[in-house]
Amino acid sequence: MRGTISPPARALFTLSILVASVLPAMAQGVGAIGGTVTDSSGAVLPGAIVTLTSSQGTVGGNQETVSDTRGAYQFLRLVPGTYAVKAAIQGFRTVEQRNIVVNADATARADLQLPIGQLEESVLVSGESPLLDTTSALKQTVLSQEVLQNLPNRIDVWSITRVIPSVLANKVDVGGSESFQQSGITVHGTSNENGYYIDGMNVSSTQSSGSIATFYLDPYAFEEANFRSGNGPAEASTGGLVFNMISRTGTNRLHGGTMFNGTNNHLAFDNVSGTLRTQLLRNVPASVLEKRPDLKPTADIRYLFDYGGWLAGPVKQDKLWFSTSFHHQQILQYLVGSYNPDGSSVPDDNMLWNFSGKLSWQMSPKSQLSWFYILQYKKNGHRASTTMFVETGATTANTKYPQLHQVKWTSTRSSRMVLDVSGSLNRVDDYQPWPKEGKEGMIAGFDQVTNTLLRILPTYRDLPNTRVVLQGSANYFMATHDIKAGYQFDYAWNEVLYFSSSGMRAVYRNGVPDSVNTYNTPARSIPENIQQGLYIQDKWRPSRKLTMNLGVRLDTNYGWMRALCQEKTPFVDARCFDKMSGIPNWKVVSPRFSAVYDVAGDGRTALKVSANRYIIPVGSAVLDRINPIFLANDTRPWTRCGPGQTSGCDLNGDLLPQINELGPSSGFSFGFFDRYEKGYTWPSAREYSLEFQRQLPGNMVVTAGYTRRDKRGDFGFRNMLVPTSVYIPLTVTEVNSGKTVTVYNRPASLRGVQDNLWTNATELDSNYHGTDITLDKRMNRGWMMTGGISIGKNTGYNGIGGACATSNGCNTDLNNPNANEFTRGIYGNDTPFSLRLSGIYDLPLGISISGTLQHQRGFPEATLVSVGNNTVALTQGTTTIMVEPRGTTRLPNLNELDMSFRKIFRSGSRTTFQPRLDVYNLLNSATVIARVTTLGSSYGAVNGIQRGRLIKLGMHVDF
Repeated sequence: MRGTISPPARALFTLSILVASVLPAMAQGVGAIGGTVTDSSGAVLPGAIVTLTSSQGTVGGNQETVSDTRGAYQFLRLVPGTYAVKAAIQGFRTVEQRNIVVNADATARADLQLPIGQLEESVLVSGESPLLDTTSALKQTVLSQEVLQNLPNRIDVWSITRVIPSVLANKVDVGGSESFQQSGITVHGTSNENGYYIDGMNVSSTQSSGSIATFYLDPYAFEEANFRSGNGPAEASTGGLVFNMISRTGTNRLHGGTMFNGTNNHLAFDNVSGTLRTQLLRNVPASVLEKRPDLKPTADIRYLFDYGGWLAGPVKQDKLWFSTSFHHQQILQYLVGSYNPDGSSVPDDNMLWNFSGKLSWQMSPKSQLSWFYILQYKKNGHRASTTMFVETGATTANTKYPQLHQVKWTSTRSSRMVLDVSGSLNRVDDYQPWPKEGKEGMIAGFDQVTNTLLRILPTYRDLPNTRVVLQGSANYFMATHDIKAGYQFDYAWNEVLYFSSSGMRAVYRNGVPDSVNTYNTPARSIPENIQQGLYIQDKWRPSRKLTMNLGVRLDTNYGWMRALCQEKTPFVDARCFDKMSGIPNWKVVSPRFSAVYDVAGDGRTALKVSANRYIIPVGSAVLDRINPIFLANDTRPWTRCGPGQTSGCDLNGDLLPQINELGPSSGFSFGFFDRYEKGYTWPSAREYSLEFQRQLPGNMVVTAGYTRRDKRGDFGFRNMLVPTSVYIPLTVTEVNSGKTVTVYNRPASLRGVQDNLWTNATELDSNYHGTDITLDKRMNRGWMMTGGISIGKNTGYNGIGGACATSNGCNTDLNNPNANEFTRGIYGNDTPFSLRLSGIYDLPLGISISGTLQHQRGFPEATLVSVGNNTVALTQGTTTIMVEPRGTTRLPNLNELDMSFRKIFRSGSRTTFQPRLDVYNLLNSATVIARVTTLGSSYGAVNGIQRGRLIKLGMHVDF
């Protein structure tokens, strides 16, 4: 069944092609230009002819309109780029303004003031358009391909976010070291509301919460990277960080480029001090040190390189354009602190390539059609845990093979109405088997004291999935209202297959048997769901200075799962289950409001307020919780045998569990033990913001804003057959740590008893309060910059060790008192202070310097104690408890400075050759980014550090 597309998906794709063939299409990922035509006294001039031109000649780049009774005009559905507008009316001189920069999802302002004179006389307005969008409170950061290629952090979308003050990534990337595995992103306290889009259409994963990526968005393949971090309009369902990549569109001029960047171990610097080396050696097994007495633990990069090219231009001038690109990336590095029994290091080897193509057709002066395609292949030979030590076999050989088709058509029906429709088909095969070092029959292992995964992982999976998106909208323009209404259809199909080499995982404590987890593999299920949205929004201008954005959207979500059977395994019986329907079956209304006041009426000072409600993406998680054959496991006693012991211990002393050695099961957490409370609803977030913006001399804008986010309705469960009151408190001294703790034991008579009721638990509500202050300067007079600080606090319910802090819902029994110690407090990747600063400076002789500086407080840690069978035999098995409030300790502060140096050589008027030198982690910082937080002999052992200084050499040729 690997990679098989369902019949509904085939039917929906056919429907999307038919719809895109007969209806006007939605132009997502586009911007606008708007302004007012006045005379020298400021009086409005209705009836002026306003002409739009694009010097490059692109789709929709040459238009004409007439200013209305308020003197206002606007051009919509513009491909990102640079434009000029010209206004003319009898009795006044013609005025033209050039170099108007248009970004996706933003309106560039260009007010035109016409002096009295002859129509034939022209005035060229000096200076550029205002940097503020005084028609929208949307929070977004836009980086063009030109700016991206000038900055050192340009390899992947997650490293790019490190230039945005309010955005936090959970990984520390040095020159692309983390670019092959996505980072967890937090913005304004939320990490599970993010979305990945191409030209405004959703390409996020259909798995789990639906807020992660299976399609790796390659910045090199796109014209512009757009990051929306708040105040989304009614056409947007969610409110986290939205990555919206804008595809490259061809123009009347043939242009393109090629590039190469690379490094190896000779250009990588060791940043491990003597003290840090001692910490890194703490957890290295003695057997490894015997084989490698001179071991010097480092995060070693052997090689890292990428190359690619792109080409765009006309198929037929002013009618049909094309663009295409190819990009290949590859890395081999080694994991710090992880070693095999023979002393060899554990590799992290990755390869990724992308191929994309686009055709754009100006069908008529009022109709445009485009088709975009991208094909990707990604292979991670040894995908490893980021929080544990691993052996090479205890990794995943992950391959992804996504492909995407998008069709869009825009039609201007009149000067007052535009209709749009678009369709997208995204197929991904996400295959995650064991690596070449793994073998059928191998038994997985995990040492809870050394925090090390042994031999092989307990389970692997195959995740083919399909997403079909259809969108349609209509815009209608009146004197003071711009009304937009639309419909969105999103169908997701998943196949989830879990398999295992043995169905078991042995758990040790410093090499001594403790217990065994057994699994129900193989387990296969196919959840599906349809999410639909209807919205209407009005951009209302009651006065020249005030713009109000009023909107409301209705979202529905309907899920189902076809009838399937659990296979018989050594640990579970065969069982079949009927089709499940209407899980979920939701209808939710979300209002949106923002107001923008242009203080002086000149587009240079703005006060913005907003209040919005969003749904939180849930993906397949709602069905997964009650899926009767989803992956499940139990815990069984398996210890060192005592005198006369005949079960529940290592009878043959080989430190590998056999079925006849296992004790009684604690019970599998099958989905048929789970149910939802009547009236359960869609989790949501409420966002409130206040922002002040001012344009300063020198094309700079300063912004100061406050944001509050309240997340409500996340899912938690209670085992209704085991209430809190029946747990028995035991005061014990945990053997490995010597820590005296109180642990709560389930009565033996209730071993394995389950009736889990999922509900919108108020205990899981979270709150964020924060302030962002930023300073941005557009590229002008040879330099640009963007930067700022973010100050905030995030509180909520973390569960044990923060397990509930980054997911949609909490997999911790809220009736279990072991899960309720110190779990309310600092939430997620709370960071009280962060600073970001990036800039580009052009020197004489064609030399350019750019850099990115990051500083942030360390992420909060949770100090834990793991109570196992060597301390006390608990009915529920090994139990982990938190022994102090989360955030009592934090990881060290992070500092990183990256620099790029380029020299531009020109050949003729169009061709440039740019050799470059990039230096990452210039100061050679060595921040600890992960360490063991469970008390015991390995407590504080470092299993992740910031990689050392890295130099990359590269070149670009563009024409």
